[in-house]
Amino acid sequence: MTTIAFLSLFFGLISGPYPIQLAVNGPVASVEIVVDGRSAGTLPGPPWKGTINFGPALRPHQVVARALDAAGHELLRTEEWVNLPHPLSKAEIVLEEGKGGPPKAAKVVWTHLKGEKPRSVSLAFDGLPVPLDADGRGALPAHDLRSIHVLTAQVEFTPLESVHRDLAYGGEYGSEVSTELTGVPVRVGSLPPAEKLGGWLTANGKPLAVAAVENGPAQLYVIRAPTAGYVAQEMGRHGYGKMPDNLRFEMRLGKEDRVRFVLPVPRRVVGSGEWSDLFDISPEFDYRQGGIPWLLEWFSTIQSRPSDSSPDGGMRIADAVAVAGLQAMAQNRRRAVLLVLAGDEKDASRYDPATVRRFLESLRVPLFVWTLGKPAPGSIAAAWGPSEDISVVRDLLRAAAELREQLASQRIVMVDGRLLPQSIALSPKASGVELVGGPP
Repeated sequence: MTTIAFLSLFFGLISGPYPIQLAVNGPVASVEIVVDGRSAGTLPGPPWKGTINFGPALRPHQVVARALDAAGHELLRTEEWVNLPHPLSKAEIVLEEGKGGPPKAAKVVWTHLKGEKPRSVSLAFDGLPVPLDADGRGALPAHDLRSIHVLTAQVEFTPLESVHRDLAYGGEYGSEVSTELTGVPVRVGSLPPAEKLGGWLTANGKPLAVAAVENGPAQLYVIRAPTAGYVAQEMGRHGYGKMPDNLRFEMRLGKEDRVRFVLPVPRRVVGSGEWSDLFDISPEFDYRQGGIPWLLEWFSTIQSRPSDSSPDGGMRIADAVAVAGLQAMAQNRRRAVLLVLAGDEKDASRYDPATVRRFLESLRVPLFVWTLGKPAPGSIAAAWGPSEDISVVRDLLRAAAELREQLASQRIVMVDGRLLPQSIALSPKASGVELVGGPP
């Protein structure tokens, strides 16, 4: 019985050289690593470790590991996704091969970005519990491979966070079977029913089957670099004198839409033996809590705590925007990211504004940049490119209207399969539709 699984954590923003490790069992002579359809090297044997170089750009990737026999024939494959949304935890079931027969044991392997230890780990074989030792390994009952067998693992970290994993083998199955959908955001005036959209979208030139069209609540992720007090002082200071509170409150999104803030100063945590930087995200705010300007002034969570993850312990604005882009596409909803700058900030980010802009374009997440004054040449605000100066009331009103119109005109087309967002394009059959975002 052949099994292969990634043990590497592909969390966070990844570029350049990156270490990988796999768990491999069975008559596997080598493992070929394929990135975005192209071979990226071969692991010749245990301990099944290597390095992938993703290059300097920040963009989504598909990583496939192909288990090969001595003749170079594929036995099995598994895949992972880079720079796309990931849960904080994952679990795998690794089979231990029996000599000339079915597997004799199985091991549950788990990882957690924050280094949390599981409260409980369980494994079931065809519905019957399998006792596990301290390492998550359990002996399997005697069985044959002429029938299908299902292993089910459950790893619970907290009452609200657990990971479920199934593995089917024997009979006609060689590996786990699953079905996934990819949400593609489009801008439309009107859109036919899903059953009439077949062939409107393609991936690498092949037509995609459309399962549904979603028009649920939109999500706006906001990164605000200046303090709430500074925003209140500078926003809308030109035009009407001090902007009336009711005007700030009324510049709201749709009644079902949600707003969340991503704090631009991360905190460093150690998990699974490695350091990771986490950007805190606020609870959701809705229509009842006011318009975007009102929230920008009201939301005042401290953002200036020290962080070992930045050279000067300061803000990492561009990195926070990239994280917001990932969060915005995580739930297949209508989406946008809003960055608000004073204009004179210092940014200790790993990535520059141009790289992050291209990343959001590849994710198909629209980015809006608002500034509290005209950007000075050479400033951080200028580096982000096109922006709206919201110190002028007229421009603030226009910027808020553009943001609301962008979200209102989006629809999410659900297509079969998990796909790289930058691989999806419109076919000549598509009419009155444009993809959200731009070319990567």
